[in-house]
Amino acid sequence: MCSTSTPVTTWPTHAVGDFAAVTTPGAVRAALPGLAFAVALAFAAKSVSLASGGALSSILCAILFGILWRNVAGIGGWADAGVEFAGNHLLRAGIALIGLRLTLVVLTGVSLAALPVVIACIAVALLAAMAFGRLFGVTPGLQRLLAAGTAICGCTAIIALAPVLRSRQQDVGIAIACVVLFGSAAMVGYPWIAHYFFGGEVAAAGMFFGASIQDTSQVVGAALIYSQQFDAPDAVAVAGLTKFMRTFGLLVLVPLTAMWMARGAAAPGAAGAGGLRARALPWFVVAFIAFAIVRTAGDFWLDGPAWRAFLQTAQQASEMLLLCGMAAIGLGVTFANLREAGWRPLAVAFLAAAATGATAIAFLEWCRVALIALIAPQ
Repeated sequence: MCSTSTPVTTWPTHAVGDFAAVTTPGAVRAALPGLAFAVALAFAAKSVSLASGGALSSILCAILFGILWRNVAGIGGWADAGVEFAGNHLLRAGIALIGLRLTLVVLTGVSLAALPVVIACIAVALLAAMAFGRLFGVTPGLQRLLAAGTAICGCTAIIALAPVLRSRQQDVGIAIACVVLFGSAAMVGYPWIAHYFFGGEVAAAGMFFGASIQDTSQVVGAALIYSQQFDAPDAVAVAGLTKFMRTFGLLVLVPLTAMWMARGAAAPGAAGAGGLRARALPWFVVAFIAFAIVRTAGDFWLDGPAWRAFLQTAQQASEMLLLCGMAAIGLGVTFANLREAGWRPLAVAFLAAAATGATAIAFLEWCRVALIALIAPQ
């Protein structure tokens, strides 16, 4: 999970290279208790959802169970390694498997439809975070981290840019806490907002989630809640793909920021070579596209009962991985840590997130007929 030397709310942002470190025998033994706890919460959430006849989303239940347990009962250090593994590796594996729900034809159509929405939301998020940051007297370094986290891909963008911006560890922690707070609120609240504005237009709802919510995990969580509450399974793939288009912005933002900062000197307490490392494009984004290619090839050459059974099994596996991961996400949300941030960064993060969400709604309401037409023929 996303962490710094300052105690902050945790969120998964590890790269694929960390996987080897957590699969050694000692690491596996350390992870088992927390992993079992996350799995237990996932099964409890699934049971509550089934008992409600599907009226309650299992994903929403898993998140809320995790948040309530962490902030009411608390959780000891014995669970940290396993919860981190579930919230990082299991969750992202589940996200990658969503790629099997898309073919390249649909992927292309969704990408073309979502691109203008994504560009508009990124621009508004960057401008709003910087403008409100100056208005409320937030330091320039924290302004940039909040802007990147809101505009691109949440904690992943913050961790990727922190070494490039030579950010202070304290600023990194505050930015991550803000992203977790408002991204989690959006994850729980946006499904109903999307239903209010877009009704049964699943593609518009998916693009809304992907273009406006901060972190990839939060986007997928919102889309899963929406799909379960309103019987719209296609929203998950559309939301994930739209979000990944924002994530690709790291490929532009990181090198441009590095060139801009090359002339400056490191700030005191900055994250340098001995601190946070710059992250490459997340592995699960590449895996998502690779699975879409596999789906396209399989539909062309292998379409039959065995292939359809494989796809169904993969979808069930993805759902269980996501459920365990979302329970871990809830266990990583600690409200007490937000007191360290103060009201100014929280206000900036809230207003930037609200401006981004409003932009996505306005843009989709204005031109959704043309956007959905790109997807409908598929």
